[in-house]
Amino acid sequence: MSNKNTGGKGSFINLLIPPRVREVKITEVLPCLAAEDRIRVVGNTGEKLSDLLPVIYLYLPQATYSRESDSVSFMFEEHLITVFGEGKITATNLKDKDEAIRTLNYVKDLLNRAAIYVNRHGVPSLELMSSKPKVNPIEINKSLPKKDCGECGVSTCYGFAVKLALGECKPSMCPYLDANSQKELQKKIHFIQI
Repeated sequence: MSNKNTGGKGSFINLLIPPRVREVKITEVLPCLAAEDRIRVVGNTGEKLSDLLPVIYLYLPQATYSRESDSVSFMFEEHLITVFGEGKITATNLKDKDEAIRTLNYVKDLLNRAAIYVNRHGVPSLELMSSKPKVNPIEINKSLPKKDCGECGVSTCYGFAVKLALGECKPSMCPYLDANSQKELQKKIHFIQI
């Protein structure tokens, strides 16, 4: 599978710095273990990714990192994603191959942003990794306007807080948060910026 750039932030960055991960090839399509009508995929980047995994762990609020298995796992929408240092990526609960491609493109963009971080700042230290705070949707919700307007694309502010805690939304999606509130909330959600 050749992955084209999905647009957004990655497009501009790729003009300035060539992407480290150019494609993610789907190597296996398997039945999903959790749902009969869904699939899971295994992809491969052909690149060693071990140095990028700590960055993804620190950036995504609910990510888990394992030095033993050299992997980082996180949720994207309803999909469990695991990225391994050897370049393998797994994604679950996908409805079809198109959704798999879109999901793997998200991971590819995330990896390339992590590569830029490593080029600028180096691989995060163990001390930095051990100081990552837990992100709690209840605490995030305290910073939201509690209008339950749905203008952010989520029906309630608490639902929006859950998506923020998972890293699936950005504070700027709330039309009732001013720029300073958005910035402060962004700092609470993402321990590092990529």
